[in-house]
Parts: sequence; structure tokens; C-alpha cells
Amino acid sequence: METPSRMSERFLSPSETARRLGVGVRALRLYERRGLVCPGRTQAGWRVYGPNEIERLHQVLTLKSLGLSLARITQLLGGRVADLPALLALQEDVLTARINDLQRARKSVQAARTKVARDSRLSLEDLIDLVRETTMSTINDTRLAASAHQVLREAIDPRLPGLYRGKVRDNYDLPDGRRILVTSDRLSAFDRVLCCIPFKGQVLNGVARWAFEQTADLCPNHVLDYPDPNIVVGRRLEILPVEIVVRGYLAGTTSTSILTMYRAGRRQVYGQRLPDGLADNQALEAPIITPTSKAADGAHDEPLTAGEILARGLLSEAQWRQVSETALALFARGQALAAERGLILADTKYEFGVDAGGTIRLADEIHTSDSSRYWRADTYPQRLAAGELPDSFDKDVIRAWVTARCDPYKDDIPEIPPELIWKTALTYVEAHERITGRAFEPPGPAPPVHERVLAALGDFHGR
Repeated sequence: METPSRMSERFLSPSETARRLGVGVRALRLYERRGLVCPGRTQAGWRVYGPNEIERLHQVLTLKSLGLSLARITQLLGGRVADLPALLALQEDVLTARINDLQRARKSVQAARTKVARDSRLSLEDLIDLVRETTMSTINDTRLAASAHQVLREAIDPRLPGLYRGKVRDNYDLPDGRRILVTSDRLSAFDRVLCCIPFKGQVLNGVARWAFEQTADLCPNHVLDYPDPNIVVGRRLEILPVEIVVRGYLAGTTSTSILTMYRAGRRQVYGQRLPDGLADNQALEAPIITPTSKAADGAHDEPLTAGEILARGLLSEAQWRQVSETALALFARGQALAAERGLILADTKYEFGVDAGGTIRLADEIHTSDSSRYWRADTYPQRLAAGELPDSFDKDVIRAWVTARCDPYKDDIPEIPPELIWKTALTYVEAHERITGRAFEPPGPAPPVHERVLAALGDFHGR
């Protein structure tokens, strides 16, 4: 019987093909299921890849290096006309990101060498941190692509009580005072859901978990357990009716952002005076709090001042003092942690709630790339001087694309290209690894992430 080890050099087994191309056998199976490649068969039924199939795989991997989705690659290889300027722009972005990562890694190694030359020692902990920092940006794109179909659009379990659907999270209130929050892959901006991004929910849950751990000494939070990568179980809180936004830079694209107001000529914003002559995305003299009302789904958040919050009885004076002081402390911690990872935390939002015992706790999420605006620190000065947008780690990529094509508060949202969705997915994964310093573990190709999440929710039936 002919076996893979006895095949001719012109026809390779799946394992040998995968080894030579630097991909996984699972990836080859995925490409086959998608119709991107069609391996032959030996008389004994073994899959084999000949010269034509190998060349086809090279084409697939080359197009994937542009950040294209498998669906888009299928269209291109099937003869659909490519948008060449857009593809070249994507490739330029990929190369720029790689160059920046290598420059960052080189600076870190140079700093370590300087430390060793000065102190004649480097601790094992410092060495491990250095290795992690300089290799974390290498994302296994093939492994991610194999799970690109794992998108959690919703998590509705009719057997659980107290369902409340937010723009991104599906929540359940249990009779014992716990709340289950399932973070989906929905991407929300401009008070509406724009699309779904693979891995987004798991990334947000993972970053929030890490950030809650890093700030627990500054403020208690709502977290009780993490039964699934997309699920957090927390205490049910009475959410305070004010969202606390802390801004360290003149930035933003929404109607409530200080940059939008500043461009319109306003200098008195949120009860605070901004000086003339500030440039877009410039650092403020000191971080400021720009609170907003918490609007119902479909409605707009409204800017508030401290005086309006107290006059309308939204918070007591003691509550306002506590949440504002806590928010500034959390932001300072977040900025310091980001700086250690070569990032700038430009702004973020916090939600607070009161538990059954009257304790104010952090709710929802904290310091994620959805609730915060992160920039790459190394390229920030040059891009600021050139009047360009900072290199971003948040959903501004899609927000900017949408606002360039319509009024997102009034018009229908145009269909977002698959390339942009996949590029955003990779950005979320990179954000997870850069912010936390921890490798991202994507869901496997099976079982479907929706089934996995519903199975985890099933553990709470009758509890």
C-alpha cells in the first residue's frame, strides 16, 4: 500500500505540504472546505498536493498576508476584479505595523543591553518580560484565519431570566442577585451596531479581566467569575445614571467628543475651558472628566457638567466626588500600564454602580479597546507633527471609514468591506496582546462558538 512517506517529490502529503509552507494541517483542511484548493488522491485514498495545488496555496497565503478574509480571497481567485489601491493600502499598513513592531523590539533590547552594561546583571523576570515584549507582536495569522468563522452574533437563552440586550452584550439577571454578561462580537458606534468582528468579544472580555485585576486596589468591581472566554458573572448593580469619560487628549469622532466640539469653535465644554490653539489629538495640560448621561438604546448620550449632575439629582455630592476622584486615579493607572507597553491611553469611559450593600463598584468593562482610545506611542510625535491621525488600537478604524462615506447618525450605513472587518479583527487581537502582555488564544475551528457559549449558559439553568 502506498503511504504518505513513499509519495514522489512532486506530490506531497498534507503534513509535508503544511511543513514546507509553514501552515497547519487544519488550515489546509479549511482551505479545502472553502474551495480554495482541491488536493488529489492516491489509489489508497490519501490526500496529496501536486505542483498546481502548491502554487495555488502560495497564492492563497500571499493574499492572506494582505489581511484579506478567506471569502474575499475566494472571490479574487474566482476572477472577481480587485480594488488594487485598497489592497496596496492594506499591504502598506501591514508593512508599517511590522516595521514599528521591530523598531519597538530593537529599542527594548537596546535598553536591556544598557541596563546589563550598567548593572552587570539582568534578572530572570526581566529577561522573560523582555522576550515576551519583543515577540508578542508576532500573531499567528494562519491560526486565526482557521477560526475566522467563529463569530458570536448573539447569545439568547430563553431558559434564563431577566434578559436585557445591549448593543454589544446580552445580559441575564438571576434571582440570587448575580448578572451574567455575554460579550458578543457586535461592533457598536454612533448609537448603533455596525457589524460583527471575529474574536472581538473574547478580546474585550480578556482585556477587561486583566484590567480589573490591575486596578482592584483602586476600586472594587462587579466581577465574580469567568465561566467562558466571552462571559463574565458579576454582582447586579444599580448603575449610576452618569457615564464618566476621562480624556487626556483632544480627540474623538462622535458628537460628544471634545475634538468635534473644539472644531466647531466651542471652548467651554463639559463645564471646563479649553485654550485656543490646540491641534487635533494634542495632549491636554491635564486629564479632564467629560461626563455624559446614560441614554437608552437608540438615543444619544448628552454632555453634562458637574453642576448639572448635582442640580438634577443624578448623583449626590459625595457620589460625584468619589466617582470623579476614582476615575482620575484609574485613568492614571491605565496610562502608566499602557506606557509600559509602548501605548498611549488617550481617553476612556467608566461605568459605576451601587451594590446591595451600598458600595460603589466598577461595572461593565474597563480599559478595553472599545471603551478606550489607544495609540502607538512611538509613532505619535511624528504623526501629530504631520497633522495625521495617530496609529490606533480601537474601533476608530471603522468609525473613520463610515464617517468618510455618510452621516452615521442619519444615513444608512454602507456595507463594510470584508478586508476592513478582518483587518479590524487582527487589530483587536494585537490590542489584546499589546495591552495585556498575554498571548491571545483564539477559539478553535470547532465547536461553533455560539454552541459553546450556550452550553456555558446552560450551567445556570435553575440556579
